Amino acid sequence: MANTDFFDDDLIKQRDATKKIRLGSSDEPVGTLSDPSASDEVPVRPVSDFNLTRMAKHKHEVNEQVATAMQELERLRKRQEDLEREKRDLEDLRRKQQDYDAGKREMIERLSQSLVILEKDELQAERLTELLASTRKRFKTMQSDIESLREDTWPEDQIRDELSKALVILDDARLEFNKGMAKIDAATGENQQTTSQSKAVIFEERHGHDEETRDFMYWMKVGLAVSTPLMATLVILFLFFVLLHSSGMI
Repeated sequence: MANTDFFDDDLIKQRDATKKIRLGSSDEPVGTLSDPSASDEVPVRPVSDFNLTRMAKHKHEVNEQVATAMQELERLRKRQEDLEREKRDLEDLRRKQQDYDAGKREMIERLSQSLVILEKDELQAERLTELLASTRKRFKTMQSDIESLREDTWPEDQIRDELSKALVILDDARLEFNKGMAKIDAATGENQQTTSQSKAVIFEERHGHDEETRDFMYWMKVGLAVSTPLMATLVILFLFFVLLHSSGMI
């Protein structure tokens, strides 16, 4: 095959057969129906027709592949939309779960702190109720004792002794009144204005000779009674501020 071109034998045979059909009687007689060899001759198509058939088939296959690819892209697009919608739903669900967990934890903590404060307030209220009841009862007794003093019935020769006894009763009443009001102020946490109003009644000026009979212990008790409500009020306010700060309310 050196120095020669390569030809397909089938193409050569098809070309020769085509030439024979086209030439007809010029070269060889054309076979008739009576000739068995001529009746068995297979029609041969031109090479150009053969190539066009393959090209059309290939074009049809390409079109089918393009249509399949487009259908696959459409399916993937819908799948992407479904996945994005599912993602949004899952993110919304996760956000709601986080809000639920945070809200539940926050409310449990706040309710627990409030319950502790309310229990303390309830206990203080019970103690205050008991204190008010006992103080009212004591004040009622002292009022009766003071009202029972009848200076017009004192004998002339015992006025000094009766007067001394009456002053002792009044001093004791004042001390009891101081103690009672100090306890109430400490329990209720009232401001200094209420305390100062009570002091104006308690330490009212009396006769000059009575101050001379008061000793050091008496004035120490008076000073303690005056300072106790103020100190108790300050302590309660400080504890209340610490409680609010620890609970995060301020």
